[in-house]
Amino acid sequence: MKRGRSTGNPTAAERAWIDALKRLGCLCCIARGYPHDPDGSAVEAHHLLSGGIRRGHMHTVGLCAWHHRGRLIVNGWSHAQHRTQLGPSLAEGSVPFRATFGDDESLMAAQHRLIEHSSRRAA
Repeated sequence: MKRGRSTGNPTAAERAWIDALKRLGCLCCIARGYPHDPDGSAVEAHHLLSGGIRRGHMHTVGLCAWHHRGRLIVNGWSHAQHRTQLGPSLAEGSVPFRATFGDDESLMAAQHRLIEHSSRRAA
C-alpha cells in the first residue's frame, strides 16, 4: 500500500484553497483564542489522510508549525508552555490532538466555515 505523499502538484483551484487557509490562520490557534499570523507565513497546509494516504489538496486544513509538527513558534515559551497555552501538537500524537480539536471531519468542517465566513466578509 502506498503511504505518505500521494498528491501531485496542486491545480489552480487547489492552490487557491491552500492560499486561503494559510491566510486565515491556524484552526487550532483560532479555537484557543490565540492571534494568528496575518500574512500566513507561519501556517502550513495539513493534508488529511485516509488509510495513511493523503486525501488530496482540497482536504487540507491550516495548522501552525506547533500544531502541525510540534515546532516552537512563540519566542521565550518552552515546549510545556506551548502545550499548556496552545493545546497539544498533532506531532505528539493524534489521540490527544483529536480529543482537544476534533477529528478530521470536524477540522475540515471548521476550515470550510472559516473560509466561507471570510468570503462573506470580503463580499
